[in-house]
Amino acid sequence: MTEGEVARAGGASAGAVLAPPRPRDGAVGPPPPPAGRPPRAPGGGEQPPPKARNSHWWSLRGVGPLGWAVRVVLVLVVAFIVWGVAGYLALSSAVSESNALITPAARKALTPTSGMMLTTPTNILFIGSDARPGQGQSRSDTLMIMRVDPNSGKVKYLSIPRDTLIDSTSCPTCGSYVQNQKINAAYYFQGEPGAIHTVEKFTGLPINHVVIVSFDGLSKVVDDLGGITLNNPTALKACWYPGNTRVSFPRGTITLNGKTALEYVRVRHCDSDIQREERQQVFLSALKSKIISPGDVWKAPWSAASLVKALATDMSATDLAQLGWLEMTLSQSKKDHWVLPGTPQMINGGAYIVNSPVQSAAIKRAFMGKN
Repeated sequence: MTEGEVARAGGASAGAVLAPPRPRDGAVGPPPPPAGRPPRAPGGGEQPPPKARNSHWWSLRGVGPLGWAVRVVLVLVVAFIVWGVAGYLALSSAVSESNALITPAARKALTPTSGMMLTTPTNILFIGSDARPGQGQSRSDTLMIMRVDPNSGKVKYLSIPRDTLIDSTSCPTCGSYVQNQKINAAYYFQGEPGAIHTVEKFTGLPINHVVIVSFDGLSKVVDDLGGITLNNPTALKACWYPGNTRVSFPRGTITLNGKTALEYVRVRHCDSDIQREERQQVFLSALKSKIISPGDVWKAPWSAASLVKALATDMSATDLAQLGWLEMTLSQSKKDHWVLPGTPQMINGGAYIVNSPVQSAAIKRAFMGKN
């Protein structure tokens, strides 16, 4: 049949391309497209290549060494972030309670620093109260200045014996309320502001932050830490302790629980006040070392939060986090632990320590890094 005949018969118009005949059952279809060319879609365009099968990032199928390393690092980073946030929140909550215990007058008595603790030398006054349960006013049982100095790379301690005499010779600018009194009376008469002002004027050292220590709370912290071990510098034998008891501690390595730790830092009737201050410095160093020890560093924020609950301080959570970092990274040597020297004397029936100004001046220069 000719094309004209097909047209006259109502078939396809002239010039139209006839569709290829449909293959019969069993017949071979048209050949595949040439190699390298994608098959055409039903609409005439090129059909896209099949998508590769994607595996989820958490899938371990076919993961090589590099994939394993990436996943392990990612898990560790996420775990560290969660640990840091949870620890900071625990610390922040404890700090809020502790900050509320510091009076506005005490904050006003402090000397501001010129920068943050990570870059600026900072003096922190620790005050331990000897208040008994139910007692209101009390004298300070401990007065210790900790200097955190990132410039020298050191943490230093300077203790002031609680029986140190304050008079017109040792501190002419000290308030009248403490004149001819032991230095621990400043806390009794004027509370935190009085103690801060008196220590600043007596030593000539600026006080940037303050920490008030509750010994009962400190005892609980030691128990929560599972006890602490320290090297006791002086033996104590059958020393009288409140409650009409006797306590003893051998020289050398000893392990303390909450109860015996409290006895160790407070007993004072069978050695000198200066030796007692040295014991308290040893105890504080051992306590901090336990909190930030490699085996316990993972729970350090929670241990620090427990410790903060036993304190009253003006320092913020950020300040304490900076202090914790510096505690772990700065050098701490026994030669950087000092006690202001003096001579024990009986005055009007009371036991005092009369300060040695020349020796004290040399110690304070070393403490401030001015030698």
